[in-house]
Amino acid sequence: MKPLLQKAFKYETIWAAGNVSRKRGYEKNYGTWWEISAHKSGQSTVTNLEGNPTLGEVIDTDMEGILGKGFTYREMLRTAFLDAGDHLSIQVHPGFEYAREHSDDYGKYETWYIVDAKPDAYLVAGTTIPDENTIKEAFEHGSIEKYLKKWPVKKGDYITIPIGTLHALGAGITAYEIGTNSDTTYRFYDYDRTDANGRKRPLNVKESFDVVQFTNTPHFESAQNHSRRIGDTPYFTVDELFLDKSTTLQTEGAFFLLLNLGKDLNIKWNDESIPVAEWGSVFIPANAGQIELPKDAHLLISRPRKEKQ
Repeated sequence: MKPLLQKAFKYETIWAAGNVSRKRGYEKNYGTWWEISAHKSGQSTVTNLEGNPTLGEVIDTDMEGILGKGFTYREMLRTAFLDAGDHLSIQVHPGFEYAREHSDDYGKYETWYIVDAKPDAYLVAGTTIPDENTIKEAFEHGSIEKYLKKWPVKKGDYITIPIGTLHALGAGITAYEIGTNSDTTYRFYDYDRTDANGRKRPLNVKESFDVVQFTNTPHFESAQNHSRRIGDTPYFTVDELFLDKSTTLQTEGAFFLLLNLGKDLNIKWNDESIPVAEWGSVFIPANAGQIELPKDAHLLISRPRKEKQ
């Protein structure tokens, strides 16, 4: 099957900026855009197949052919633009076993590529100390912020956030999230914010402390302008490509995902030329075989890994 152009599943958030909305011609600010998703909570749609089916509907027609032999929804990846005008809540994601038992979902391991960032922008990932009792005491006394580890970021930086790590995007960041096929998030801390009616958003304190791992260390890659592997996790890899010549990519027996970070381009597949806009996302089915990418393209390529059971 040919490469599948995606239309995001989007939704409003209290922390939304308008960077992605403006680029795509929307007046309303949407904070979250699930660019490539076959998750039950929200699915991207395929715009270059008749009827614009959801990605899940396409996968279900031939799972082995679309995802690859032995690959299922467990190995599916989900990508998203997160467009933060304000700080996101401090959150944590569970592993696969806990998520299955408590949320009927998969575990969430994620990474963020910084597409854009204002000066002095930062994100939170991990804690400055590993001692759970000290952090619990600080949480109970409202002083948890002093133990959150802050990472200054700029355009092109990339951070890996293992399962069980406290984390949050900061204000003024547009990030591209690449992660496992999950929508389970436990809100740990929300800066005591209230909504228009003066109500605080609910926290998931018990679940957060059940799954958090204060000894986790995120992996940070500073921006560089050359092709390299920036993400190497148990569940997927991420390569950033700066192409100085036309290049052919093979599916290698499994699907992969493509994000176009540069100017508009055309993917060649067999005799077909497929246009991809700047910040456009494409799902490449396993049975596509290969695609040809043009010179001067700037891309992220995400490939799944089959987890060892």
